[in-house]
Amino acid sequence: MKNLKTLEIGKNVKLTLIPESKFKTNLVSVYILRELDRKEVTKNALLPGILKSGCDKYKTLGQLTNREEELYGSYLNAGISKRGEHQVLGFSILGVNEKYLDEKILGGCIDLLNEIINNPLIVDGGFSEEYLKIEKEILKDSIMGIINDKGTYAMKQASEIMFEGEPYAISGKGYIEDLDDINGVNLYQHYKNILKTSPIEIIIEGEFDESEVVELIKERFTFDRGDIIDLPKEEFYKEVDEVKEVKETMDIAQGKLVMGYRCNVDYLDEERYYSLLLGSRILGGGADSKLFVNVREKESLCYTIYSTIQKSKSTMMVCSGIEAENYERTVELVKEQVQKLKDGDITETEIANAKIAFINSLNSLNDEIGRLSDFYFSQSIAKNKSDLDEIKNMINKSTKEDIVDAVKDIQLDTIYFLSK
Repeated sequence: MKNLKTLEIGKNVKLTLIPESKFKTNLVSVYILRELDRKEVTKNALLPGILKSGCDKYKTLGQLTNREEELYGSYLNAGISKRGEHQVLGFSILGVNEKYLDEKILGGCIDLLNEIINNPLIVDGGFSEEYLKIEKEILKDSIMGIINDKGTYAMKQASEIMFEGEPYAISGKGYIEDLDDINGVNLYQHYKNILKTSPIEIIIEGEFDESEVVELIKERFTFDRGDIIDLPKEEFYKEVDEVKEVKETMDIAQGKLVMGYRCNVDYLDEERYYSLLLGSRILGGGADSKLFVNVREKESLCYTIYSTIQKSKSTMMVCSGIEAENYERTVELVKEQVQKLKDGDITETEIANAKIAFINSLNSLNDEIGRLSDFYFSQSIAKNKSDLDEIKNMINKSTKEDIVDAVKDIQLDTIYFLSK
């Protein structure tokens, strides 16, 4: 992206500007990065909700909502996400592009976002116990609710088995058993430490005056910084000694099969990584993929089947919804199609279709505000330098030989099956 600009505006505080005039809104996002650490994931998962419940200046959700309305319906959002072996606290505010208004509101939006991050509501030396109790219940319900989506649950179980002993096995949502030990005071002390020690990224996407917005951010966001933690790169290479096979039973209508593969491709080797993505797309990325055609269409063994790549850990998950009696045959066919991919049994049509699908996907990042912010944040934490045009070029020039080279080290690691 030609006009993309990144600045260092504080101690490990990065500001990225994404100018885009096609939207009627501007988006300001703040990302606070942590290691995926079992000792703190539950505390981190509680923080976005409690911070968005009220701050020192706007002490209730109602007062915050009123301020959003005063800013022409601006919208505050806060959440937690798992990015590889990082846990990310994300805060954002979406406001109307000032050219459609009679007054300037971007500064007010940035002020409001800063208030909930840097000036939280403190009662008796900690976060409000009343608000914390509510957030604990919300988080508990969210964790327990995973089991209601059997596909998500199966992927979670498969990941915990496959990545046992690795940080990636830790849940980004946290753990119910940790909640009782968390109170307003120790959570607030933890949050102050997070602000002092975490890498922070701020991204602004939309139409704005560059010099004005840089000054606004520098003035409003003043973080008290200490020694910043180092976020190590994920270990991505692992030889598989023995395939783990786990079956779990539950009262469900349709079985869920997850087959986890180690790909052993470093995402910093971008040309090889994007060839791996093409390989996964050819294998199980759409209605023309090998898995869809050979497992679903030809043999009618499954309702759904697809493959997806986890970038930071260099793994591929093949997910399918099947009847229990089709388990053995489905596993056999998936293995066959993966082997065909590794053997180079790939047509030029399959390659062309995969490239078109990826280019279309990249082009769609411009369709909705926030998607470019998320993309460039992901690139930043992965320390990938390529922009969209460079990625498109790598995809377009990838050959059959490049794809085969990228998928040649794929190894089956885990088979997980959830059924009646």
